[in-house]
Amino acid sequence: MEDNYIPKNLQEAIEYLDKELLQEDKNYLIENGAISVHHSLGTWIRNNWNLWNDESEIRKNISKLGYTHPDDISNYIIEEFIKYIKS
Repeated sequence: MEDNYIPKNLQEAIEYLDKELLQEDKNYLIENGAISVHHSLGTWIRNNWNLWNDESEIRKNISKLGYTHPDDISNYIIEEFIKYIKS
């Protein structure tokens, strides 16, 4: 996955994950849920999408929904991605 791309909002994050993750990874997410990748994909999202920075555009956008801690934001992104790939 590209280390320098940072999505601006949830839709861009979902599109990026859909493009970059292998089908076996998507199947794993469907079967095991977001919490199962908290220390792998979740950490990657938090660190590479700059969720620790209050000025991060994606963090600002998702914080408007009530998710303010980077752990919660990355979990929300992954949960929404799982809903997307299930539909």
